[in-house]
Amino acid sequence: MDSDQTNRPADEPSLSLLPAAPASGPRRWLIWGLLAGLPLCGWLGWTAAMHSAGMQDYQRLRDERSGIQAELEETRHRHQQLEVDLLVARQSAEDGQETIADLEQQLFKLQQDLVQYQGALVPNATTPGVRFQAFEVQRTEVPGVFRYKIMVSRVGNESDTVQAELSIAIDGLLDDKQTRVSLAELTGGKTSSLTLNFRYFQVVPENGNEAELMLPVGFVPQTVHLRAEQDGKLLLEQTMEWTETGVGS
Repeated sequence: MDSDQTNRPADEPSLSLLPAAPASGPRRWLIWGLLAGLPLCGWLGWTAAMHSAGMQDYQRLRDERSGIQAELEETRHRHQQLEVDLLVARQSAEDGQETIADLEQQLFKLQQDLVQYQGALVPNATTPGVRFQAFEVQRTEVPGVFRYKIMVSRVGNESDTVQAELSIAIDGLLDDKQTRVSLAELTGGKTSSLTLNFRYFQVVPENGNEAELMLPVGFVPQTVHLRAEQDGKLLLEQTMEWTETGVGS
């Protein structure tokens, strides 16, 4: 055994089975500090992430609010502009109504002057009452369908008005027989008479949808019979020639 100990190299480290010495005090506290700091670091990281997300949401809300405020301001501006346009349109309409009223009054006075001149040539021309000034009829693109209008005026005091019912009938030939067709038959039952309500003059019908006449198939119109009544009392009855003009628009 002595020879074995003698032959072991001098620099060979000796193995020890004793437990390692515990870490010194400062090192132990450092390890505990690192372990304790891990949750704190995690919490700080989570807080920073939440803060960053919150800032992004806040910035997004600010941008959305700015956009909404801009849209609101634009809407207010448009509303104010519409109010101004409406006021201008109302004023223009009022001015237009005044202009129309003035023109109607001038036309009425000219018509009265004309009646005075006609009175020297035509008997009863100056008698107050209703006058049928014109009856116009236009062909349409549909065979047998016509558009028409009647201009009615009056002679008399400027402050008076006319309220009456105007009936229309067309006389002509159907199968070589003299036939009269009423307005109700010509409009498919939609209109039986036209309402007159005017101070100076009136053109009827006022509604373009009611201004069409459909003649019976084979009917040849010759004259138009006009009759104005007020509360069952005859105001004027007149017959005019059926004269067609070109195709209306």
